[in-house]
Amino acid sequence: MKTHLYIYILILISGCKSSDLINTFTDTKDTSQYLSNKAYCPKEGDCTISIHKNTIIHIKNDTAGKYYPVLEKGDYSVIEFTFLIKGPEGTADGDYSETIHFEIDKTTKRLTLKNKELEQVKLLFGKHCFCRGEAGYYKIKEGNLLLLQTNDKITIDLSFKIPEVTHKLMRVQKEIKY
Repeated sequence: MKTHLYIYILILISGCKSSDLINTFTDTKDTSQYLSNKAYCPKEGDCTISIHKNTIIHIKNDTAGKYYPVLEKGDYSVIEFTFLIKGPEGTADGDYSETIHFEIDKTTKRLTLKNKELEQVKLLFGKHCFCRGEAGYYKIKEGNLLLLQTNDKITIDLSFKIPEVTHKLMRVQKEIKY
């Protein structure tokens, strides 16, 4: 699994120039669980959210039949949310993280999706840890996504569950100003 994470990071670095990344926002454990701008991050970790414009997601399968995302240039924007708990100092596989990826049409003003409809935005959840049998990517098939987009901000409210795997993220609320 560690190899897949390294490959994913290399793909992200080589596939997206810094000009494609609009903004990255961080919510730390020093902030309240629900901030005034609707940010959400479980209190035991740190969260970042990135918007990659002019990008699309291809969901690929590895040789074991597991999913992984590949970001490439395209006509959409990709939202990437990461939750990270740093492992103890000096441990090689001590970090724990969860990621959420999805793409939206740049012209979308309002989007309301539920359950199977979430496939329209290629909603993908990743669990990255030394946790055999659970690490990897999963398509999110149960949940609700409300997205509002204006010229200067995107508001996201995503709640979900993935029965196949345990996870700490269950809801992401965020208002992102460009």
